[in-house]
Amino acid sequence: MTLSSSIFAQSSNYKGTVTASDLDEPLFGVSVLIKNTGNGTLTDLDGIFELEANSGDTLVLSYIGYKTQEIALSTQTQLEIVLGPDNEVLDEVVVIGYGTIKKSDLTGSVAKVTSKEITKVPSSNAIQALQGKVAGLQILSTSGDPGANPVVRLRGITTLNDNNPIAVIDGVITDVSAISLLNSSDIESVEVLKDASATAIYGSRGAAGVIIVTTKTGQSGKNKISFSIEQSIESISNEIEVMNGREFATYINQIEPGTYNNLDVLPDVNWLDHIINNNAPITNANMSISGGSENSTFYFGLGYFGQQGILDKSALDRLTAKLNSQYNLSRNINVGLNLSMLVSDKENSPGVINTALRAWPINEPFLEDGVTFADVTGGNALAAIEYSNSNSNSLRSLGNLYANFTFLNNFTFKSSLQFDFNAGKTKSFVPQYFVGPLQQNEVNDLSYSNSNSTDLIFENTLSYNNEVGRHRFAGVVGYSTQDRRNEFIAGNTEGLIREDPLFWYLDAGQNEFENVSNNAGRSTIISYLGRVNYSFDSRYLFTASLRRDGSSNFGKNNLYGYFPSVALGWNVSNEGFFNSDLINKLKIRGSVGGIGNEKIPGSAQYALIRGGTDAVFGEDESIYPGATFDGGGNPDLKWENTYQANVGFELGIMQDKLTVEMDYYYKNTTDILVPLEPAGYLGIGAFRSIFFNAANVTNKGLEWNARYRDNIGDFSYSVGVLGTTIKNEVTNIGQGFGADSLLIGGDLGNGQRVSRSSVGNPIGYFYGYEVEGVFQNQAEVENSPSLFGQKPGDLKYKDINGDGVLDGNDRTIIGNSIPDFVYGFNAQVGYKTITLSADFQGQAGNYIYNGKQAIRFTTLNYEARYNDYWDGEGSTNENFRPSLGGANFQPSSYFVEDGSYLRLRSLTLNYAIPNGILNKMRFSGANVYVRGTNIFTLTKYSGFSPEIGASNAINGAIDTGVYPITRVFSVGLNANF
Repeated sequence: MTLSSSIFAQSSNYKGTVTASDLDEPLFGVSVLIKNTGNGTLTDLDGIFELEANSGDTLVLSYIGYKTQEIALSTQTQLEIVLGPDNEVLDEVVVIGYGTIKKSDLTGSVAKVTSKEITKVPSSNAIQALQGKVAGLQILSTSGDPGANPVVRLRGITTLNDNNPIAVIDGVITDVSAISLLNSSDIESVEVLKDASATAIYGSRGAAGVIIVTTKTGQSGKNKISFSIEQSIESISNEIEVMNGREFATYINQIEPGTYNNLDVLPDVNWLDHIINNNAPITNANMSISGGSENSTFYFGLGYFGQQGILDKSALDRLTAKLNSQYNLSRNINVGLNLSMLVSDKENSPGVINTALRAWPINEPFLEDGVTFADVTGGNALAAIEYSNSNSNSLRSLGNLYANFTFLNNFTFKSSLQFDFNAGKTKSFVPQYFVGPLQQNEVNDLSYSNSNSTDLIFENTLSYNNEVGRHRFAGVVGYSTQDRRNEFIAGNTEGLIREDPLFWYLDAGQNEFENVSNNAGRSTIISYLGRVNYSFDSRYLFTASLRRDGSSNFGKNNLYGYFPSVALGWNVSNEGFFNSDLINKLKIRGSVGGIGNEKIPGSAQYALIRGGTDAVFGEDESIYPGATFDGGGNPDLKWENTYQANVGFELGIMQDKLTVEMDYYYKNTTDILVPLEPAGYLGIGAFRSIFFNAANVTNKGLEWNARYRDNIGDFSYSVGVLGTTIKNEVTNIGQGFGADSLLIGGDLGNGQRVSRSSVGNPIGYFYGYEVEGVFQNQAEVENSPSLFGQKPGDLKYKDINGDGVLDGNDRTIIGNSIPDFVYGFNAQVGYKTITLSADFQGQAGNYIYNGKQAIRFTTLNYEARYNDYWDGEGSTNENFRPSLGGANFQPSSYFVEDGSYLRLRSLTLNYAIPNGILNKMRFSGANVYVRGTNIFTLTKYSGFSPEIGASNAINGAIDTGVYPITRVFSVGLNANF
């Protein structure tokens, strides 16, 4: 009888509203499940849910950060449910290397950015959304070209090699560029690991920091479908003023009087206007399906990103796919797969920005027929674009196949196979054409390259978690092997039989002009790792870790490196004596440790032989293939080591309405692997370098992050501010190696090298003459140290050493491209369903070398700055007389500009569509928004953007005319059902 009643019980339609007790507002996305079944739903934006259930069933309501609650159903079908915060759960959301940890137990310096913040910036790479969001993290755009990877720096420049942090995407260890595989909407959170306590577990790969990306997963219960569409337009954010036709002719007449006698009839061509396409479209569309049952979960996402670019032939089309799945084979065994894929098609526009800036403004782009390109002094940028045909295709797949086995309640064994496959090809064709003597291609030519790389990591870890009374233990040990392989092949030819794209293949060219090169590389790493976390009574915290890495990049004498760390923490607010109505949280923590670096070519330990060198031998003078010495090696190379110390505190006031985190950090990198030119008597050849462990660099500074948030009825608001100070110094280069203790970089392409790195100074500082003013008359020239041929109106350089002679010994430090201070702040206000948020970021104390102004090969156009030229005694003491080249264009402080800036990074107005409308559309939640990105920038820098990044730190920040950064306006829709 009981069984019969259960089977034929009448189901009812239950409706309810779920609110948060601490926020007094509805909760969106709460999981509502009927206990012991797979049936359930999620609450909508108004916290409302509706489902069919039987009287006597039990509802289980769960939400991250709140206590799970069970509700027994009766005949009452209208429910009002309040969930209370669960501090224990809130503590478990921090992801660290090889596991998670409660926030209150965390001893390292870790910053977290949520999905909501990451989706605020329309970009092909989600890493750019972190700009201004994490204290100590710099995201610098090297170019506005669609798909260009930014330069990432964490707590300064650590090494003279690769300074980019590593990325860990769903457990896969890879390079930071791999984040471009992901749609922003697929990301759940990003954790940035900064200090040794957090990064030492990654050993040789964690010296520059670690960025952990966790993507979204499915939840058991009702399936969820989400989609988003965003349409944007982008335009150049700041134009560079150059001389117009009349100004240019007037300037040239000052150099060569009478060159242009009738200025009124001269054309006035703005070349930037001809090549820049403002209001270029950007499309970003994403769709995901997620869900699961009692034994399995899944998440599948697809995305398209299309960016036309503000220059012709620079478009990017990108497709991405994301799959996360997990299946429970039994109560204690589960298997899963995390897979990310990217397919992209990129047009490569020729570098015409400098061409447009230098082209004569009195030259029209076309002849009188309006079709034929005209010969333009400085180059015809439109012709360069027209005759350029370059395209790159790439395919990349990143995945983690894993299995977890839980036993004895507290132990978990995990085995995973991680892979990163990357394949790309580039094809470039230039047809036969003639524009002028200096802009022509007599024979069509084709170049082709193909590259592929494979990175396999096999990892096994055993973790332990247990809580006994007031003692909480966590530990992990593991073993890992990594095999990295790559191959590159390139070829070029000319004289293709036809110029049709169907014939753009190497075999279509003339064999005698064909040239092919092919190379490959391989390196391996073997690792052993371990970490212990201990918490006593949630008051006293201890963390220790050790990793042992062996790399094939080093010889057998220095194969292994050891990277330990230890950290302590004290939750003062959990002490019995701590009793404050104002301060609810106070934690003090500190850590020390070491991390390594092995990012050098695997061949650096060997002397090299180069093939492809033919020679003539014998009486018949036959050509024989040969090889020659190509450089020395160093078999005694060893690991770089970065020793870090960090001390900080975390503060919560008024129940975390105000939160503050502050850290002081110190990093000392020793035995930096750097290529140096040994003394000539070693006989390795002129201008040849060998890698040595020959440099030390320190970075130190203070960083903080403060946030205040509150709500008053239907009105909510929050304000946040973060900042970092950076002091970088080289403490050793090449001492004791018979090599020059100086590194020179910053090649402008005209024989001038304007940056250096030396002991006692920051990496990549600018080096040249210090300008004191302008020579006003001949007497001043005769009575002052000067360069050969200088005249009144020329720049006056300072005699640094005071010997009365101006020469190379008087060059000095004229600027530092590393900022003293990097900062960001944000604000958000909301009323009911409307939210307005703004994000600012900037930096101060850094300088940029304006290389595009300094490079003069011939008579070219000038930037508008030169209009205020010296034209007689007392006219100006800042700008020199009209000049085509010479002493005024020597490396000097004249070309060094203040790179400080403040930028409104994003401004977003969001509207959550009311539930009444959503119900009619069968949506569980939806919102529309308008957004502006890079809306304005306050700066003294005269270039397109002060956000100049250098992939090689030795070069410093030099602007040689990059693809401009853009301002973007967007409108978008997000919806769930």
